[in-house]
Amino acid sequence: MKMKFGFSSNASRSPQGNMVQSKRANAAVEAKGYGQFLLGYIIPSILLMVFLTVGFGTASAQNRAYVTNIATGTVSVLDTINNTEIAVIDVGTNPIAVALLPNGTRAYVANQGDGTVSVINTATNLVIATITVGEGPSGVAASPNGLRVYVTNQGDDNVSVIDTATNTVIGTIPVGVAPFGVVLNLTGTRAYVTNRLSGSVSVIDTASGTVAATIHVGSIPWASAISSDGTRLYVANGGEDTVSVIDTASNTVIATIDVMNDPIAIAINRTGTRVYVVNQGSHSVSVIDTSTNTVIDTIIVGAFPSGIAIGPGGSLVYVTNQGSGTVSVIDAATNTVTTQIPTSGACPFGIAVLDPTSGGTTAADVTISGRVAGADGRGIARIYVTLAGGGLTEPVQAMTNSFGFYKFEGIQSGETYVMSVRSKRHTFAENTRVLNLDDAAINVDFIALP
Repeated sequence: MKMKFGFSSNASRSPQGNMVQSKRANAAVEAKGYGQFLLGYIIPSILLMVFLTVGFGTASAQNRAYVTNIATGTVSVLDTINNTEIAVIDVGTNPIAVALLPNGTRAYVANQGDGTVSVINTATNLVIATITVGEGPSGVAASPNGLRVYVTNQGDDNVSVIDTATNTVIGTIPVGVAPFGVVLNLTGTRAYVTNRLSGSVSVIDTASGTVAATIHVGSIPWASAISSDGTRLYVANGGEDTVSVIDTASNTVIATIDVMNDPIAIAINRTGTRVYVVNQGSHSVSVIDTSTNTVIDTIIVGAFPSGIAIGPGGSLVYVTNQGSGTVSVIDAATNTVTTQIPTSGACPFGIAVLDPTSGGTTAADVTISGRVAGADGRGIARIYVTLAGGGLTEPVQAMTNSFGFYKFEGIQSGETYVMSVRSKRHTFAENTRVLNLDDAAINVDFIALP
């Protein structure tokens, strides 16, 4: 039987009434910390925090946080300098997870209720695409090069792979039972998926698109976070109030750390010295010292916290509170809450914070992408597209793939470029394009004459 995903605004219904009518959901009833009454809504046991995907944004999107509001089908955009909500974006049903591309130009939102992913242009805060994925998408993460987005589909026990140039699903990878969270290492060679009802983590080889290993952890693993050097993976086990520490070289659990009630979300700072664990049942965040694998502090936040993200430079930690309708801002130096940011949407859950300090693509680096196609709309493979001028010291080329798509990355914005396409077999009505590049340019297409 297929699992169904939905959220009820009827506070008189029991958590069991909101649970999926399947063996998987019946098993989940045994786990702790599910089905909380939040702002008049009952959040069922299938919720998961969104994993932070670090972004390095364009000037238009710096100092921003994106928060999914499950009950109202919206995303709140927060100004992290003034700690205010500056925009609200309508997306799909029950948005739960959000991830930013490494260049910060796009946010991908997993809509658990309707099996879609909304793509937001962060410069305009408009939805520019809606992608159909599997049933019950719950977690989302972008590859470090920004070419792929990985989405866990709880109802189908698999992961959808999205090509960000075309915003289409190009692959599906079977994993464990009820996959929720997904996180990638900084080289993009491995994706780690927490399988909530298998009590395991699937290790995906992203080059082959297959599961290279399966690691058994604690009961009801919701979320994971990986160290910047890729050597350690930390997994929040909501069913037994622990965190599993995994050595990624051997894919084995090397330590188990006791935390507070119902750990559901987890994040690690860039230096790898601190792990922050969101404990939904105790309305708190546990702070772990990774040198000793012990809890050194506990921070009380808002009601029913669910998502977490590390801010620029690691000095601030952001936690979404479903029950309070707020985002707690924690000073990482003192482990104290400095402010609470209210959101207008109900049940804030997932959060992604743009971080231009963490390396990778700079704020001025953007992407140009498009397609070379015939008059009949079919893509033309193995065509060279040339980019010249602007901030380039010499022209660069990209070759179209089998579907006619091409892509240039790391291009300096604020410059004027000339693009051209040449082919011995095809003639183009317009074989040269001039781009005044202020932001990422997509759908820069060349169409061959009949």
